Formats: sequence, C-alpha cells, structure tokens
Amino acid sequence: MMDDRKILLLNSDYRALRFVNWQRALKLMHRDKVDIISEWNDTHIRSVSGTITLPSTIRLKRYVKYYHRARVKFSKSIVKKRDRYICQYCGKGGREERKKLTIDHVVPVSRGGQNTFENCVTACFSCNNKKNNKLLSETNMKLLRPPKKPSIVVCYGIDAPSNHHPQWKAFLSTL
Repeated sequence: MMDDRKILLLNSDYRALRFVNWQRALKLMHRDKVDIISEWNDTHIRSVSGTITLPSTIRLKRYVKYYHRARVKFSKSIVKKRDRYICQYCGKGGREERKKLTIDHVVPVSRGGQNTFENCVTACFSCNNKKNNKLLSETNMKLLRPPKKPSIVVCYGIDAPSNHHPQWKAFLSTL
C-alpha cells in the first residue's frame, strides 16, 4: 500500500517540482530540508523510534533553480500522454488500449508536415487508416482538441499518480 503512494515535492515558492517516493521523502525530512504541507491520514510508517504519518505534500525550505521551461524534445510517448491515450478523431481508447494507438500527422509528412507537437495527435488504427494521406479539409473528420505543445505536467512526469491526494489539485493546476 505504501509503495504506490507518491509524495508531491514543491519548491520553496510552492511550485510543483515532481513526485517522489516515500523513501526519498523520509530522507529529505530526516535532513530537515523540507516542511510537511499535508499528510496521508491513513498511511503510517513505523520504526524503532516511533510512528509517523506519511506526508502527501512536502515543500523544500530552500529554493531550487529548475529549468522546466527548456525546450522539450518531441516524442511519441509524450504525444500519447498529452492526448490521454485517446484517439483525437473518434474518442476511443484509454490507458488499457495504449498499445493499439498510433500517431497521426494532421498535415501528412508527404505534404510537408513535420514531427512536432502541433502537427501530431494520437489516433486509433482505423481512424489513422481512414484519414490516410489527406488533410482534414479533404475528409469529414474533425479533431476533438487542436494539438499543442504539452504542458510541464505531461513533459516532466508530474502527472498525478492514480492514487492522488485532494490537496494536490491546488498545486498542479497552476502549471
């Protein structure tokens, strides 16, 4: 139970940096480098010296420079994550069908399209074949959402784990 619990690590200015495992969080707490913002009320860690409640959100006491706004390299896995593993034409998919999804170029490569976040979307196999080598204006297909460069949440793995704490929404929505 405790192994799948993640702890949100915030910078001293309350910006989300990343999720850490409970061992890393305990090391930071033991070295007095973090303040505890919130806790998992139902998860406790027992040791020889006592019992503590597992934190859910911790904040660094000293500011750490980070460069999340740096150039993000294009990758198919980030495109799939950005689109939440859902076909952007028909809406089918989800995490359980992630291996069946493909990447479709909105403007086909043969017509000058490039491998960029603004030109690639997640598509199921049938929609990708249906669109084939055509532009959207030449088909009766429409995108659910226009493709854009993914946010920091997607690029750097700050995407909240499946088991998330209610207080994280306030910190992750500012990204």
